Amino acid sequence: MQENSDDISIDGQGQWWYDGNKIVHPEVLALFKKSLAVDEATGQFCIDYKGKKALVMVEKTPFFIHDINLEKSDDGELAQVVLQLDDGTFENLDPESLGLDDSGALQVKVKEGQFSARCLSTAHFRLAELLEEDSDGGFSLVMGGKSYILAKK
Repeated sequence: MQENSDDISIDGQGQWWYDGNKIVHPEVLALFKKSLAVDEATGQFCIDYKGKKALVMVEKTPFFIHDINLEKSDDGELAQVVLQLDDGTFENLDPESLGLDDSGALQVKVKEGQFSARCLSTAHFRLAELLEEDSDGGFSLVMGGKSYILAKK
C-alpha cells in the first residue's frame, strides 16, 4: 500500500482533506467514498481505485449519518429506521450495532457491517428521541417489537 498516510484524511465531522486542503469537489468526494475500503493486510482504511491504494487517516468514523427517516407499522409502532449517509445512500439501521462512542455520539455499523458511521447532530438528536432510559442508566431502542440495548463503543 502506498505510504502517504498524512495526505488523505477524514475529520471528526466527515470532512475529507488532502494535503491540508479540504476536498469540496462533489465528484472527487463521491469517488473517494465509493472507493473506500479496509486493507486486508493491515486493517487500515484506504481508497482502493483501479488496483491502486492510498491510505486514509480517519479521526472518528469513515461514514456519517446526516438524518434518519422513520417507518411505522400499521399499529403505529416503530418498524424501521432508515439512515441517510453522507455518501448519499440510504440504509436500514442495524439496531444490534447501535451504540455510544467515547464522546457520547451515537454510531452504528453500515455497508453490510464493514464500516462504522457516526451520527451528526440532526441524526443524533432525532435518533436519541427514540431511546428509552433503563433503570440502571443505560439506553435501549424498541423497534419491530424488540428492545435493543445500546453498547458502549
